[in-house]
Amino acid sequence: MTLRPCLRCGEPSPRSHCDEHTPKHPPKSPRNHGYDAAWDRLSRRARRLQPWCSGCGSTEDLQCDHKPSAWQRKAEGKAVRLADVDVLCGPCNRAAGAARGNALTRGDAPRGAKEAPVPKAEFELLTRREG
Repeated sequence: MTLRPCLRCGEPSPRSHCDEHTPKHPPKSPRNHGYDAAWDRLSRRARRLQPWCSGCGSTEDLQCDHKPSAWQRKAEGKAVRLADVDVLCGPCNRAAGAARGNALTRGDAPRGAKEAPVPKAEFELLTRREG
């Protein structure tokens, strides 16, 4: 059996996490956050109709960004419309999310936002000295 370092503490383990750091709950999927098949269809349609970013004009890494009214409509049991979304590239989408107050730590978070902690095993790999 091959042992590999635990992703949290770096201790050898037969799985990706040692017994102490095995996640208690399965990771959240986009489906848990309201992104269902209807959202997938709407996102594809919006990106097909507008194959560029509304913010910078880029044609790479296009994403469908929901306006605040989209989730309000969904909470009311109404369908999210094309008018409730915008096509943005990844960096513009993250900047828009950060401006709304739900900043992600993917590199575009506003100054002063705390970064996600680096797990010990990753830290060891990044800081290991050769020789």
